[in-house]
Amino acid sequence: MKELKPLDYQLLFELMKDSHRSDRQLAKALGISQPTVTRRRAMLEDNIIDGYTVVPKFGQIGFEITAFTFLKTKLNHLKGQEKEKAFKEMKDWYAKQPNVVLVAEGQGLGWDTICVSLHENYTDFAKFKRTQESELSDLIVESQSFQADLKSGLAIKPFHLKYVAKSK
Repeated sequence: MKELKPLDYQLLFELMKDSHRSDRQLAKALGISQPTVTRRRAMLEDNIIDGYTVVPKFGQIGFEITAFTFLKTKLNHLKGQEKEKAFKEMKDWYAKQPNVVLVAEGQGLGWDTICVSLHENYTDFAKFKRTQESELSDLIVESQSFQADLKSGLAIKPFHLKYVAKSK
């Protein structure tokens, strides 16, 4: 893939602010032609953009909790095919969990993986944790979670990608 041009970044950030605008509206905002926007958007969609979605107010659509679960896994202690098999097992398990929005390897505070998930209530969260610990017990050494209340509407800064776009 070619390196992104400054225009590609500008278009990407405009889409992050509001992706339902037409190519004509985006062209006007960027001061370029509509065919250029259409061509550059197609390239971004083929190579950079993972998808388009809405960002709802989760607390208003039935989710009371977002959980940040920090994990210590056995992945860092495995090698070769054994590690690939374990990684695939975790990836496949989390892919089947519709309430999980992100799982990523990382580092800090003694943890090596984070899982971000949404839950209707505490009972739903507790069931998720029990299932995760049971079905991935051969791969997860330890886990701890931080739950945030989505229902109260008291978010200091609600989740949205438009903030990232404003930083550039």
